[in-house]
Amino acid sequence: MIFKWDREKERLVIELRKNRHTYKAIAEKLGTTATSVKHKVRRLQQSDNQDRYKHTREKTAQFLSVSNDIRCRDLNILETHSGFGGMSEVYSQFGEVEGYDIDMKRVDYLNNKGHENIQAIKGDSEQELYRLVAHRCNYDIVDIDPYGLPSRYFPHAFALIRDGLMFLTFPMMGVAQINKITIRHYKAFWGIELSDKEVYVDKIKERLEEFAFQHKREITFLDVRKIDRIYRFAIKVERKSLCDVVGLVVNRRVLSMV
Repeated sequence: MIFKWDREKERLVIELRKNRHTYKAIAEKLGTTATSVKHKVRRLQQSDNQDRYKHTREKTAQFLSVSNDIRCRDLNILETHSGFGGMSEVYSQFGEVEGYDIDMKRVDYLNNKGHENIQAIKGDSEQELYRLVAHRCNYDIVDIDPYGLPSRYFPHAFALIRDGLMFLTFPMMGVAQINKITIRHYKAFWGIELSDKEVYVDKIKERLEEFAFQHKREITFLDVRKIDRIYRFAIKVERKSLCDVVGLVVNRRVLSMV
């Protein structure tokens, strides 16, 4: 029988952890693996707005370190996972923030704080991004900060920035539970094998450059920071002619004579 999490199992696992049961003991009680229990506990603690999983201070420091040129604008900002609004409140000091979250509890929490520059919206951001691209929306900053791998935001997320910044959270290898699906996922989306731990970040960078090219964007990696169990990428995005991106010089005089 395939093990499936439900509300009762989630409640039980949190109660057992509070009573200092080990992940292994909880897994044996529930009939699953210790790794599955550990991932579930982290996810539940993240959704409870625990400071040690948000990393707002570190993310803010990175944002301030790379955004001097752009902060002079009245910024238009998109957050794919606004959560309880840690970064939303930082961004709102520099412009209008549009943030999506799938959990109405988090959306209500943020909207009830009454920030004039923040609009929290309930929605599946993986799907909402297709709508935003279809409506030719443009943002100065796009912050992609999902709980898991950010694969399904690409390549179309780059179409939302003509000249601005993207901040991207990418979990370290192993944070997402490794199984046959994860292994195939890494390879299909990012060209990453499990043996690529030493070049993990380089592989992500290479694939992001390819994704950007698909939307006529050139990207520059301004900063990559390891924060606890994630990598946080700060990326400059510019819309350019593909000739300029690849360094192709076209003799237009010759072409006009053909």
